[in-house]
Amino acid sequence: MSDPVSTFEPLNREECVALLAGAAVGRLGVVVDDQPHIVPVNYAVDGDTVVFHTAPGTVLTEASLQKVAFEIDRVDERTRTGWSVCVHGVGREITDAADPESEHLAALPVELWAPGERDRVFKIVPAEITGRFIGTTG
Repeated sequence: MSDPVSTFEPLNREECVALLAGAAVGRLGVVVDDQPHIVPVNYAVDGDTVVFHTAPGTVLTEASLQKVAFEIDRVDERTRTGWSVCVHGVGREITDAADPESEHLAALPVELWAPGERDRVFKIVPAEITGRFIGTTG
């Protein structure tokens, strides 16, 4: 029997979107006052668009009209396997938008874990979605 061999494979866009749809918590990266911030958020997806809610005055409100990165992953340290998906795009606030797409996105169910009201709604319009899988064969 041969020793296991590590593999590191890219995921295609369809695989990435499926993984996004199967999770509820991710991390949003945004730059505020020249400082990068990475914040965990609950989210929903519609196609490849990510939607999250936040409270007024949080770091996340700075995502509007800025380039952002959104990431999810699963890792098993024991087996040294896992995957990650990253969405690069632009954040847009849709809280008060009256167009049908924004109204649809704002109505998506997002299970909020953090206490307090989260009445500001944002979407991430993806410019690029990438993913990686690391595992072993053999």
